[in-house]
Amino acid sequence: MSIDAIPAKTGTIPTIWRQRLMLLFIIACFAVPLAAAWLLVGRWQPEGSVHHGQLLNPARPLAQLRFTTLDDRPLDGAVVRGHWVLIHIDSATECDPSCQTALYAMRQVRLALGKDMGRVKTLLLLDGLPNAQQRRWLAAEHAATTVGVADTVTRTELGDAFGSTGTGGRWIYLLDPLGNLLMRYPAAVEPRGMLKDLKRLLSLSNIG
Repeated sequence: MSIDAIPAKTGTIPTIWRQRLMLLFIIACFAVPLAAAWLLVGRWQPEGSVHHGQLLNPARPLAQLRFTTLDDRPLDGAVVRGHWVLIHIDSATECDPSCQTALYAMRQVRLALGKDMGRVKTLLLLDGLPNAQQRRWLAAEHAATTVGVADTVTRTELGDAFGSTGTGGRWIYLLDPLGNLLMRYPAAVEPRGMLKDLKRLLSLSNIG
């Protein structure tokens, strides 16, 4: 065999290997982010998606939202449909400090939404008719809140959706514009957290 027949050794990578390496590089560009995402599922949330209340997943449509206004008008979920709704349930006998805190938080969060305030309604559901003094207080302090008397079925359904017993408990519930129960917050919630959640929901929503 002559010397000319022996292929010269060069520092270049053969074309077929260059193609294979390029293919591996492209695969790695897709596989590495997917693997990292898989490892982080359930362990990390972007700061922008953190919620301050208890999320109901999946959201649950309320089978019944019926109540009677203080002037004896029967209403149902249609009166608030198309709006985001903050709902608190309490006793007609007395609005104790927990009740007052919840109503204050609902009112202040709604006012803090500014131009989006009209997209949110607040609703107080009671287990009976409040006395005259209680009515005057609600009219003076929470005029924008719809107050109604709801039966046990309506009041219980809100709590049952989250797996708790009783008639709603000391919570503020969030209903979406389609009538789905979405979240709840403790009555003593920090209003800024609830406001942050609502602002995010309103910015992402094309309805309500």
